[in-house]
Amino acid sequence: MNQYLKQLKTAYESGNTINKLIYWNIAIAVVTFILSAFFKDVYFDFINIFSLNSQFSVAATKIWSFFTYSFIHAGLIHLIFNMIMLFYLGQLFTTFFTQIQLLGVYIVGAVFSGLFYVAIAAFFPLGGNVVGASGAIMALLFAVTAYAPYMNVRLMLIGNVKIWHIAVVFIFLDVVQIPFGNAGGHITHLGGALFGALYILLLKKGIDLSSFIIFFQKLFKRQKNQKKHFKNVYKNTTATNSSVSNNKDQVQKRIDEILDKIKKSGYESLSKEEKTFLFQQKE
Repeated sequence: MNQYLKQLKTAYESGNTINKLIYWNIAIAVVTFILSAFFKDVYFDFINIFSLNSQFSVAATKIWSFFTYSFIHAGLIHLIFNMIMLFYLGQLFTTFFTQIQLLGVYIVGAVFSGLFYVAIAAFFPLGGNVVGASGAIMALLFAVTAYAPYMNVRLMLIGNVKIWHIAVVFIFLDVVQIPFGNAGGHITHLGGALFGALYILLLKKGIDLSSFIIFFQKLFKRQKNQKKHFKNVYKNTTATNSSVSNNKDQVQKRIDEILDKIKKSGYESLSKEEKTFLFQQKE
């Protein structure tokens, strides 16, 4: 069992952003499925706390739900479909953008979709709670569509189509299905699509809404390095402390340079040595 957990941990740490998001969605789904099967009362409490309510007065009391709802799924089919979509659209997204931008669009896309859902519910009686990663995934689809609308995508049994054709079909299906059920889900899809297009519009004007990810990444890395530095100060002599501090500064400088390279050219532009260096810093 311990060996299996170690292998799972290694696979998670060595995976890219897409893989890590899929791991998180599956892990939370497993928890909800177990609660649903054996602890009904706890399951309903869990869903009530972390799903997004259509009424702003309720949603505002659990502000975290504007994000957490996107990691909860209504069933196995819902989960599988969303994870397949996330995997393939994530691959398309990283054709043009970085892993950090993918994470930023996914997170902000989920929040924006939730806000869009609650805003629409203020004018139309949607009712109930909404769950699912579809809004965030639609943000990825429409970001790619807005950036490269004539990109060819090969579909099974159909052949090559333009990605904007796929986007239009998704929008059409969501709009026509709103009156027939799951209105909340379709509304969040439309919110995600709107955010994806807005993201590219702002990006072309020099505003990258995913840049906050880099800020927090650097902030957490500095805090981690500072804690390590304080431990070294306690354990070593003054001369050794100076050497350790200089070494940490050099490591942090190297990390910043690699992160800047990722931001400009993407994770795949890194050399094997740079990828290994980054992986070692996670340990």
